[in-house]
Amino acid sequence: MRRKILICYLILISVSVIAQNPVSFFEEHIDFKLDSNFFSINGIYSFYNNSNDRVTKQIIFPFAVKIKSIDSIKIIDLNRRKLVPYSLMMDAVSFSLTIPPKDTLDINIFYSQKTSGKNTYILTTTQAWGTPLDKAFYTLIAPREMTINSFSYIPDSVKLVDDNYLYKWEKHQFLPKIDFDIIIDEKK
Repeated sequence: MRRKILICYLILISVSVIAQNPVSFFEEHIDFKLDSNFFSINGIYSFYNNSNDRVTKQIIFPFAVKIKSIDSIKIIDLNRRKLVPYSLMMDAVSFSLTIPPKDTLDINIFYSQKTSGKNTYILTTTQAWGTPLDKAFYTLIAPREMTINSFSYIPDSVKLVDDNYLYKWEKHQFLPKIDFDIIIDEKK
């Protein structure tokens, strides 16, 4: 009996959370570029409003380093082709998304940070959405002469293109448990 009550309680909480959050984050395409100076991130993030109402949602987008180490931040609403205003935080930016009913919104976020021995892109915040990404695609371009010691995720493919290595990852139903790390040999 106690177990049935607990299950009913959990179902009610789940339904309540889903009803309160009609926006889902369902897909991302991120291109990384790494060279001796910068680790650049250029991502497209896709959101869906499952409600019958226009929804505005506040987003906090975290960085793996302090904001003073971030350069060239650009956030673009690709549907409306407009820059999205944002507020700086200690190690994140905050911005609002407005999504029409039963519609999607694609946001492009670009920034770069100085290259270091461990170059990290935060993936684990996806867990805060409560559901896995339907699809996630990642690419990394790095110079052939750069020594990469390890990745937190093994690439699905690697090929040499114009004196650079192109690494690719493709994930489905992806709920990351660890961040995306690229460990390099910093010797010049």
